Amino acid sequence: MIGIDPLHTLEKILMTEIKTESSSNQPRILITGVSGLIGGILFKYLTKTYPNKYQVFGLDLNINISSSYQVNNNDDLQVETVLPFSSEKFFQCDVTDRIKLHQIIAEQKIDIIIHLAAVLEDDPDHEKIFRVNTEGTKNVFEARKSSSFIFT
Repeated sequence: MIGIDPLHTLEKILMTEIKTESSSNQPRILITGVSGLIGGILFKYLTKTYPNKYQVFGLDLNINISSSYQVNNNDDLQVETVLPFSSEKFFQCDVTDRIKLHQIIAEQKIDIIIHLAAVLEDDPDHEKIFRVNTEGTKNVFEARKSSSFIFT
């Protein structure tokens, strides 16, 4: 069985999308769900590995880093209560807030949206799960008129 490196695969996708969509020297990438495990890892990877290649922004309703991310990325397991992003790189926004979401994407001239925001199935509020995972995704998809969209 051949191993697949998901970050290398993402890099290939980004390069394909950038060639066809980006009008800037540094493509502007927005990661929704950036306080979660995968979003946090991806943000850190892109900003550390390619600091001069991409402008990476994060969007999340939560300003606290998920406990899963902390456990997987901190040697001393000290709790971080605020995201380790600068305020100009992070936007606190619920993906169900269509107007604010669209405004952020337009104002920041986002080239690529990587949509990772979701409510996990173990949340007892099934209405919230539907609202965020369905309506939120619809809002992100509709906002991408001038952006490429990567949904995971």
